Amino acid sequence: MHRSLKICLALTALAALAGCGTDYSPNTYASGAVQQASKADAGIVVGFREVMISANGTVGAVTGGAAGGVLGSQIGSSSMDNALGGVIGSAVGGIVGSTIEHVTGDTKGWEYIVKKRNGDFLSVTQTEPKPLALGQKVLVISSNAQARVIPDYSVDIPIEKTEAEKAAAEKDRLTEEKLRADAEKAKFDAARARADAEKAQAEADRAKAEAARAKADAEKPAVADQPQPQQSTPMPTPTPTPDSKPQTVLPADQPAGGSPQ
Repeated sequence: MHRSLKICLALTALAALAGCGTDYSPNTYASGAVQQASKADAGIVVGFREVMISANGTVGAVTGGAAGGVLGSQIGSSSMDNALGGVIGSAVGGIVGSTIEHVTGDTKGWEYIVKKRNGDFLSVTQTEPKPLALGQKVLVISSNAQARVIPDYSVDIPIEKTEAEKAAAEKDRLTEEKLRADAEKAKFDAARARADAEKAQAEADRAKAEAARAKADAEKPAVADQPQPQQSTPMPTPTPTPDSKPQTVLPADQPAGGSPQ
């Protein structure tokens, strides 16, 4: 009677293992994840593909090994037979339990590629009947090493700010305006300084050109004034009149009124 009870318990454990499967749905939460704060990031689905999700087989191997050991220990009447039966039963039970867990736990799922608002990409794998559509706005809810992707059902409701927050926001606005005004003033001052520098450069170039011209004039050779030739004034020629007689020009050594000797 006692042996039969052990066998029944072992068979019940294997049957329970066969009926267990891991739920990878984004809509299922473990009891330890309830009332735990998680981070939620908004994003958009930019890609997905169908993948296979394989159970690790650890739970099935342990449970199956324990159940197989109980069954194996019931083989034979001697202690040696019981020991050998227990070892063989544990090995066979572990294999059977791992196989059962893979049969019940392996499933198909979807691997999503989500682009966050800051441009980062992340990948999350989960199971659901139909994949989320490309371009679907989603929330990536993550906590520790687990994450799930769900449609974005949030609503952007503005939160009323407190008086302190309003005062801080106004102070930030005034500071930003002052910084912008200072930047504009610095830009204007820089432009004026540049114009003054260009004007000073133009004046310096003009002064340099005048100095070069003055130097060139100073280096020219001096030319002395040449005396101008004096021009003789011609004697006027007498004009004969009708009553006048022609005059005879006497030689300088002959007296007037005499005849030549």
